[in-house]
Amino acid sequence: MPIDPEILAANTHQLKCLKTLVMSDSDYGVDLGGGWTVSVAFAHMGFWDRRQAELLRNWEIDDPIPESQTDDQLNLVLERYWQQITPNVSGHMAVDVAEEVDGIIASLPDEKINAFLDLGTRFMLARGDHREEHIDQIMREL
Repeated sequence: MPIDPEILAANTHQLKCLKTLVMSDSDYGVDLGGGWTVSVAFAHMGFWDRRQAELLRNWEIDDPIPESQTDDQLNLVLERYWQQITPNVSGHMAVDVAEEVDGIIASLPDEKINAFLDLGTRFMLARGDHREEHIDQIMREL
């Protein structure tokens, strides 16, 4: 089964929204709450898309789905690093890696797509869903 066109459409739509935000004259220092700024949200999205790109690129069907029990803790650990990334870099990094992971997802063979869906890991393919959450948060504050 080829990848659900809705996943590809959502990924593409959220990438377009992300690009628009990054290219705007918005203040990347706007506080989003909890110690996060727009810049931190961009760095966060870039990190998680980068992680998915690497997992998708290297995953073999016979291997267990690569998930970490510590993923939620990673946000807390990485937050201080993300705060040190310059705003311009965080936005462009998020766009570049979103384009990369979307390309990987669009080119996955049917057997890998089916394996992800059969295991209930649609989120690994639906990167637009994760981006949408943070883009909406940024848009509310801007």
